[in-house]
Amino acid sequence: MRHSVGRRTQAPTTAPRPGNTREVAAVLAAAPPPARDREAGAEAAAMIRWARVEVRAAALAAELDTREAASRLVSLLTRLGVTDGTVRADSASDRWRVEVRSPEVPGTTGDALTVRLGLTDARGRALTAPPAWLTGGSLPGAVATWRGALLARGRLSEHGVVLECPTPGAALTLAELGLRLGVRARREASRVVVDRSETALLLTTCGGRSTAAAAGLEDPGRSSANDARATVAASRTTTATEEAFATLERAGVEVPDALADAGRLRLAHPELGLPELAARADPPLSKDALAGRLRRLAALAARHR
Repeated sequence: MRHSVGRRTQAPTTAPRPGNTREVAAVLAAAPPPARDREAGAEAAAMIRWARVEVRAAALAAELDTREAASRLVSLLTRLGVTDGTVRADSASDRWRVEVRSPEVPGTTGDALTVRLGLTDARGRALTAPPAWLTGGSLPGAVATWRGALLARGRLSEHGVVLECPTPGAALTLAELGLRLGVRARREASRVVVDRSETALLLTTCGGRSTAAAAGLEDPGRSSANDARATVAASRTTTATEEAFATLERAGVEVPDALADAGRLRLAHPELGLPELAARADPPLSKDALAGRLRRLAALAARHR
């Protein structure tokens, strides 16, 4: 991608973020990149959707307020095969504008990049929220979407994180993805709010412990990293359980009562760790016993895929 420095005359699309927010965004941008291209696409799509400004046809632009976030977006797009782009830096206002063009998809009115990133459908019609096929298929997809949105428009406040969204639909999607991460996010019209008590977990999950520390939210008496790992593990098990039940239902397989009860308990309390979940069983189980039943449920489904 080409780089240039100049003075833009157009006003920023949103108010500047405070310095502490930009510092946290810079640390967040240093998080390891997604392992799969699908999640790389989800993160790039979120950055463009939340930071998007109007540009000419068949082109996209994202205006960011940290050099690190702009560099990460360029890296993600390059990984997706997009190399025809420009990065324009406005040093006077700390803005970085990433612009890219995309070839048209034969037989459609959309263009390849916007369709691939879930910004438009194949007919070129704008999608008001990230599509489920891009964000909801996996826990890493949910993490990548949240990370991209935070890099583009997340704002720290004394009460936690406030994130202005382009549409109410985008805000609803983000709030729902937050639940997958074990984070309760309130939707207020086109805004999503994460309370301060939940923010350390959100930042740790999306960018590692250093991101929460940069926000001044690390609690020395509590391991945020361990909490994040426990939440991620619970979410993964819940997703695996949902998929197992769906597979066995399609195959017409009767699930043993003990395995079915364990699976339903997992789905009923996706936010709980195994010890708390096992204590809710009737009769109560040990953590290892419950984990064993969930593994056997997943193994049963695997045999019938």
